Amino acid sequence: MRREEPEPVPVAAPIRWWRLRPWSRNHLMRASDRIEATLILLTSAVVLLLIPVAAATHTRLEHQTQALRAGVHQVPAVLLEDTYLAPDTPEYAIRPAGSQNTARARWSTPHGVRTGAVPTNTPAQAGQTITISVDADGNLTGPIPDSRENTVLAVTAACGLWALTSGAVLLPTALAHRLFTRNRLQHWAHDWRQFDTPPA
Repeated sequence: MRREEPEPVPVAAPIRWWRLRPWSRNHLMRASDRIEATLILLTSAVVLLLIPVAAATHTRLEHQTQALRAGVHQVPAVLLEDTYLAPDTPEYAIRPAGSQNTARARWSTPHGVRTGAVPTNTPAQAGQTITISVDADGNLTGPIPDSRENTVLAVTAACGLWALTSGAVLLPTALAHRLFTRNRLQHWAHDWRQFDTPPA
């Protein structure tokens, strides 16, 4: 009776990758195998090192947002005319998204009184007092950035930076891995043909 051979025991992925390390003493590893293993190791290290870079980018954007919020404050402004729909010109570019009501207004600054076109959330009449956002010099700015929106933007920018740079590193590595694999299969096919060839 023929003895049944035991089924091969699957090897865990970490052990399999450890056996393919570039400095392995396995004499069956070709030079191309060691080059591929070195390339994969370097790529993994770069991708991991990009994580603190992305975190630093997030921190820098958060600090910039906090500085921007600290430099913007709200002051009252008196409308000098009834509101109207703002035309598409640079003078009326600073206004919240979706706000089209605009009127010229007057407000006080540390350097004197300023006048200019300001956005309003709703239609208003001349003489009404509204609240606008200005910088430390009293110049009209956009609305004070929302902390939650800025956090989302900072996280998105950091993750996008990590994904973009990681993809730029992983794509050539994946292409090289495919070329190495095809070359390895061709060598194996050649070796099997040599093995099956009967001696002359």
